Amino acid sequence: MKELDEIRNCLIEMKNISSLMIDLALSSVMYNSEEIAEEVYLLEEKVDELTLKVKKLALKAAKQLEDPESMLSVIEMANINEQISDSAYEIADIVLRDVEPHPIIRKIMHDVEEEIGRVTVHSGSILIGKKLKELKLPSKIGVRLIAIKRGNKYIYNPSSDEVIKEGDILIAVGAGIDKLRELSKAEEDEEGEELD
Repeated sequence: MKELDEIRNCLIEMKNISSLMIDLALSSVMYNSEEIAEEVYLLEEKVDELTLKVKKLALKAAKQLEDPESMLSVIEMANINEQISDSAYEIADIVLRDVEPHPIIRKIMHDVEEEIGRVTVHSGSILIGKKLKELKLPSKIGVRLIAIKRGNKYIYNPSSDEVIKEGDILIAVGAGIDKLRELSKAEEDEEGEELD
């Protein structure tokens, strides 16, 4: 049934988005980053859209099933993912409302070793046109891409064959976020910057 395939794809995307939102929301507080907090806001809107879509598809599918009540668990799963995204949104909202977190919150977050960053790939960057497997970012600069935002779409856990494009927003974790920022700029600004 077509609806069930669509529901499955929506739920997978919701799971990926809500997981990413938690990481980004905590990072936005840790680094007091409005830019990352705003990304959480955008993702929360996407989860709301997906939740509504899943509910509509589930109601449509229920009409064709012998056991329509089986769709209740699908709706419940969508609701749970939406609650997770709402919680991430509320965490990020601390930054956007300019609420100063208690020192113990920052202490807990700084105990987490991995930094999360959001990096835009600019025209002329040496990253453009290269596959992730060519760049070897984890071993060369110590970052792992968890998502790429391309226009309004997200590529979660990008494959090693994914090619970096101008304008991509790289969401990465690791100690080399600053180095990734350098590499994402135009070559003339990099003064011959190389990956190794």
